Amino acid sequence: MRPSVPLALVFSVVALAGGPRATALCAQSISTRVDSSRREVIIEAGPFDVPAMNPEMVKEMEHGLMHHEEERRVFRFDWPVDGPGRAYKVEVRDSAGHLLPRSLLHHVIAINFDRREFIYQQAERLFGIGRETPDISLPGTLIVPLRRGERLGFYVAWHNDTGLDLQGASVRIVIAWIPGDAAKSYTAVLPVYFDADNEVGATNTFDLPPGKSSKSFEFTTPASGYLIGVTGHLHDYGKSVRLEDAETGKVMVELAAKRDSAGRILEIPRKVFLLRPLRMREGHRYRIVAEYESPLRDTIVDGAMANILGVFAPDSPSRWPTIDPGDPTFMKDIASLPLATSLAAAVDGKALEFVTYNRVPE
Repeated sequence: MRPSVPLALVFSVVALAGGPRATALCAQSISTRVDSSRREVIIEAGPFDVPAMNPEMVKEMEHGLMHHEEERRVFRFDWPVDGPGRAYKVEVRDSAGHLLPRSLLHHVIAINFDRREFIYQQAERLFGIGRETPDISLPGTLIVPLRRGERLGFYVAWHNDTGLDLQGASVRIVIAWIPGDAAKSYTAVLPVYFDADNEVGATNTFDLPPGKSSKSFEFTTPASGYLIGVTGHLHDYGKSVRLEDAETGKVMVELAAKRDSAGRILEIPRKVFLLRPLRMREGHRYRIVAEYESPLRDTIVDGAMANILGVFAPDSPSRWPTIDPGDPTFMKDIASLPLATSLAAAVDGKALEFVTYNRVPE
């Protein structure tokens, strides 16, 4: 399965393009530190030993004959400061601390265990990055609310097509934040995620037949508010993904993929609506629709994916749906997110504690 990623304006969630099955890696740890002078939280996980993909894997992937699966291992950490997030970037470093190409990552997906997704009974996917995702900074006065002690985490999937094994690598996430008092003059937004075929706790891929095809999913919004920006995700041979008003049939926004001559995805546009945000009403029905066109003769099993990611400003934060920890769907999601083991934390160079997590946080 492949998660996805937001726009150049959002902490969000997502699903990205395919690759080989990720190999189970040796035991790793995660550290969290705060640089108050730069107002940055730095989260680092590793070491990772990442075998090179074999040439046959690379060839099959390039021809759309295999999709990505990964063994998720979530690196858990607590948000260590009193202040919301404003921007983030992801780095890959070698055992000596030198920067490596971020294309080695298939994706990194961050999770907030203490906040629910908008239309799904699952933990919020706070943000995600793929191979093509740039560093993310929210525009204007937008912020993503985070409280000290909120239980966060992330998981990683690799795409090592360099032909060389990678040993002792680390993944570093740097999140810019602002003090809580300053945040009072900012506008709080939350990530939202609309998927054409999402099965919580399982895969959100679907079969891709030859020729033209489409996939859609209808949903009802639990709270009113405004979509301020969106992007999307498609696998190769995807033409577009759009959001419709299911009650009127009106297209609210359409994202047409930029593709090469073979139909492989090069880029999904990002659209921002700061001046005229898209209104979504509580209890109203909407629809996400994906359009594909495959030139291949055979169906690619689990070869397609389609979602729209965005930032949403709710009319009233109190109307945002809450987590029901006993809900079977939510429990299924948590069960799909096994934790890695070691965590260490520090603020401005001072060690705080060392904690071991061997199960999903309660």
